[in-house]
Amino acid sequence: MKKSLIAASAVLIATLSVPAQAIDVVFDYTYDSAGFFTSDKRVVLDQVAQVFSLNLLDTLSAITPSGSNAFTARLYNPQDPFGTELQINNFSIPENEIRIFVGSHAFSGQTLGVGGPGFQSVSGSTAFINNALSRGEPGALTQVETDFGPWGGSISFGANVNWYFDSDVSTVEGFSGFDFYTVAMHETAHVFGFGTADSWFDAVVGDTFTGAVTTATNGGAAVALQADNTDAHFATSLSGVANGNSQIPLLSPFIPSGQRRFMTNLDWAALDDIGWEVASLQATVPAPVPEPRTWAMMLGGVMLIGMMARRRA
Repeated sequence: MKKSLIAASAVLIATLSVPAQAIDVVFDYTYDSAGFFTSDKRVVLDQVAQVFSLNLLDTLSAITPSGSNAFTARLYNPQDPFGTELQINNFSIPENEIRIFVGSHAFSGQTLGVGGPGFQSVSGSTAFINNALSRGEPGALTQVETDFGPWGGSISFGANVNWYFDSDVSTVEGFSGFDFYTVAMHETAHVFGFGTADSWFDAVVGDTFTGAVTTATNGGAAVALQADNTDAHFATSLSGVANGNSQIPLLSPFIPSGQRRFMTNLDWAALDDIGWEVASLQATVPAPVPEPRTWAMMLGGVMLIGMMARRRA
C-alpha cells in the first residue's frame, strides 16, 4: 500500500453548457448534518464546480458494482475529518463524474478547513478492480504512475471562520475575511491530485516538481516546492499568470485574508502533468451566471494550507 499526502483548493469561460466529454464536478451535501451549506455557500461551490468541469476534458469510466464486483467508497467524514472514516457500500459513480462530499467542522485553534481525495476498498474481477482504481486511465495503474482517476473525495470547511461568500466571482470587490472561493478552488485541486496523487509524487525530485508541462511553463526550470517536508505545494517564491497578471500560484500554502487568488498557468500545468486533459492553462473564473449545480491555518492574517494522509487500497 502506498501512502501519499494530501492538502486540501481556472482565460474567462464564456459558456454555461458543460461539454459532453468534460468532467462533471458534483459537490454532495449528504453529510452536512449541521446545515452549514446555505444557499450563499452553495452558489460559490457551483462556480468552483463549473471552472473545473469546463476546463478538464478527460473521459472517466463509470464504477458500477454488481454481483461479485464490490466497491466501497471510503472518505474522511467532512463533519469530523480527524476522527472518523465513512464507508459507502455498493457505491457507484457515473461516467465522467467526480463526487466531492462537503461538510463543516469547528476546528480548534486557527484551522480553516481540511480535504482531499477519497480512497476505496474493491474486490471482484481483475477488469472491475483495474477500472475502479483508474476510472479507465491506464497510466494510473503503472508502477510509475502518469495519471489519476479518483472517484472523488471530501472537503471540510471551518464552521466558525470569517468567510466571504461571493455570488459572482467574475468580478472582485473589496472584502474582509477569507475568500471561500479561493479556499474551495485550492482544496478542489487537491481532490484532483495536486500534491496528493501518486502521479504527483512520482514527478517530485528533491524539492522540485519535474512535470514536463509545468517545467516548460516555468521557463524550462523544474518548479520549486515549499520546503515543509510534504512536497505538496508550490513554493511561495514562484510567480504564475492568472487573468494576464502575475500571481503567486494558488497551490502555494499561504493566502492572505481579504484577497482572492486564482488558478495560475502553473497550477493548471501541474494538473496536466499528473494526468488530466486541461483545456486551458489560463482558465480562472466561470461565466458571470454560473451553472446551477483545505487544512488551512490563519497566521497574522495569512492562511496556511496544509495536508493530511490519503490511504489507498
